[in-house]
Amino acid sequence: MSAASPRPGLPGLPRSPGLPGVGGHMAVLRTTGRKVGRVWWLALPVLALTALATTSARPDAVAGTFCVSAAIALFLTWWAAGSALMGLNDPISAHLMPGQLRRLRECAVSVFLALAVAIGALMGLAFGHTLVFIMVAAVGMLAFAACLRWPMLWIPFWVLPWLVMPPLRDQPLTLSLLDMLWAWHQRQPLTQTSAILLACAAGLWQLFQAGGATHDRSWRQAQRMRQVMSLHGGAKAPSPTGPWAPLTRLFQWGHPLWREHLLRTARPTAASVTARADLAVLRGLHWSATGSTTALLFAMFLLAEFALIAIWPEKAGRVIRSAMPGLSIGLISAMLSPLFGLASTLHQTRREQALLTLVPGLPRGEAMNSRLAMRWMRHFVLAWCAGVLMILLMAALAPGVTSPFGTPDHPMLGLHFAAAALPAGLLVWRDWSRQSPPTGARVAMLTFSVLIGMGACVAATNFWGFSPIWLVAGSAALTALVTAWRWHAMRRLPAFWPVGRHAGE
Repeated sequence: MSAASPRPGLPGLPRSPGLPGVGGHMAVLRTTGRKVGRVWWLALPVLALTALATTSARPDAVAGTFCVSAAIALFLTWWAAGSALMGLNDPISAHLMPGQLRRLRECAVSVFLALAVAIGALMGLAFGHTLVFIMVAAVGMLAFAACLRWPMLWIPFWVLPWLVMPPLRDQPLTLSLLDMLWAWHQRQPLTQTSAILLACAAGLWQLFQAGGATHDRSWRQAQRMRQVMSLHGGAKAPSPTGPWAPLTRLFQWGHPLWREHLLRTARPTAASVTARADLAVLRGLHWSATGSTTALLFAMFLLAEFALIAIWPEKAGRVIRSAMPGLSIGLISAMLSPLFGLASTLHQTRREQALLTLVPGLPRGEAMNSRLAMRWMRHFVLAWCAGVLMILLMAALAPGVTSPFGTPDHPMLGLHFAAAALPAGLLVWRDWSRQSPPTGARVAMLTFSVLIGMGACVAATNFWGFSPIWLVAGSAALTALVTAWRWHAMRRLPAFWPVGRHAGE
């Protein structure tokens, strides 16, 4: 690397075009662009859905499908761009690098406004009311950015509205507020849109902090909560200290109980040793942690359902029906989250795996593969079955909710998600000895692939009348056939642990 002349005003600091805050706005945009470039594959589902729309008899199906799918892809692009920009706003850089904070804020607002206008324009081409969609996109993107800064906001921003908004939607105060906003939009649409965009830009500006003790504290808390709540889940679970300690212990109540059980019943047998090794290696992705979290969420949803039936019996059915899509997807995705984070976790614990292979009683070679593969697949299938049963139970207890066995106008999108995600469970049977370091793009691609499969299941229900139960049954039959074929090939693979030892070959 060639030597660079020092930048005036910053003695000894090299002029590097790739260092945000030193190279100017273009350095920030280049750094952000590298992150955004990793989600290039978002163009593939847009093209695939547009091509699928050519089979429709509606003349506007192709244009509408392209606009809507492209708008969704741009919103997910903000995920990558916002994450990159927030990641650059660490306390040390914000405090020690003059001008870095201002450049980050200016670049973030510029990207934010450009994407909001583009998303609104695409949705406006499909449905009209372009300015309304621009405002909705801006508010949604700001909420997403706030969740990136404070991960605990994911629950109130993206879960509670499914429970709170349906009962409030018909209240006089809500109707009056909506009428006032609509009247304002009809009189001064440009003024309203400008005011909303200005307010959202100001809120985004304030999300970037300027260093100091408050910034450092929020940064550390955000890092800890990302470890607890992230689907990637690979990092070691943080010690239960600080303000989030009660929440961490509450949502992972089953993990220490199962650990104590394994220690009390420890035996020098292959099953006992493998169970303890699996607990140590999987960390927060172990079924005892994810299962206890989902069980607690399910109990909270049931309590809310019973409360609605008791307080608003005449509106409980409609409210629960409106909340069921988000809640059902949340339940099944929480149960299946280890699938999305398994590669990251196993790669981070490969040193522990190297030590565990020396423990007496742990199977080796083909025996290791057989036992670990059966454990992981068994836990995945049981979690999948538990998620499906939870969704069916919530539907059975909800008054006025259409049965999933009948007509296709049901609210349980979680069953479609379950049907699409079950075949993906075979990814746990891969050649782990050649597993390269996982990237966020791979996890995102897996997530988006499952979402595309869910969309195909929804289309099969809405256009051809397939019951979601039949889709779930068909997915289970297909997965069973592929599993039987894959089992023999998997047993001939090199020993799974340590993960990634042959990655460079």
